[in-house]
Formats: sequence, C-alpha cells, structure tokens
Amino acid sequence: MKKARGALSLSIVMIMLLAVVIPVFAAENGITPRFNNTNTTNAVFAIDDNDVGTVSYTCMGYEGITSRIVVETKIQKKFLFWWNDVDGAAWTDEASTYYCKNSHSAQLKSGKYKAIITYTVYGSGGATDVIETEIEKSN
Repeated sequence: MKKARGALSLSIVMIMLLAVVIPVFAAENGITPRFNNTNTTNAVFAIDDNDVGTVSYTCMGYEGITSRIVVETKIQKKFLFWWNDVDGAAWTDEASTYYCKNSHSAQLKSGKYKAIITYTVYGSGGATDVIETEIEKSN
C-alpha cells in the first residue's frame, strides 16, 4: 500500500512539473499560443547611428473573423531602476480590417530604451486578444 501511494505521489509531481516546463519551453523557442482573433504579430525596435529610434510592427488577424485592430506603441527610457515614457514617443493606430502595419520614429539621447507594443484585436473568434511585446535596446 505504501509503495502504491509513493508511486501515485511521484506521478502527480511529474505531471505538475511537465505542466510548468512545457509552456516555458514553448515560449522560449518562439512558439506562441493561438489567439482568438490574431494570427501573427511581429515587432522590431532599432536605434540608428543618428540616435533615431524606430518601432515597426505588423499584426495579422483572420479574414472574416478579425474586425478591428488597435495598436498602442510607446518608447520608454530607463533611469536607474525605473522606466519613463519618452516625450513625443507614443502612438495609437487603428485598422478596421484584419491587417495592420506601421512604423514610428523618435529622436533619442544616449541610454537604455524599450519599445512597448500592445495589440488589441477584436473579432468574432472569441474574447478580444490583448498581446503585449517589449523590446529593449541601448545606444
């Protein structure tokens, strides 16, 4: 009886570990979960030699399902332990279709920056998708 309980306990622990390990592995290897109204998102943040920071993104939903996409983009600068919004570096774009693509730029000074892109995707595929991406860069 003790052996059976021990085996059962070990099995439960193994299942719990797998439930934690598999999603982490998938996220680290670029595998994203399927969303209700969103097919793919992609974002790039680059700072050029003239200290111009550019955030580019695309968001694709599903034709016939996705009805509206709202994308909020902002750039923040790190000061000690805090991230502060950069003046003039926040944008909101909206598309009444299943595809949205845009690019925004701001003049930056030397430092550590991060771009935050938040996609809100509406449609008939289920609950509204809210997807946030953060990309850090230094110049």
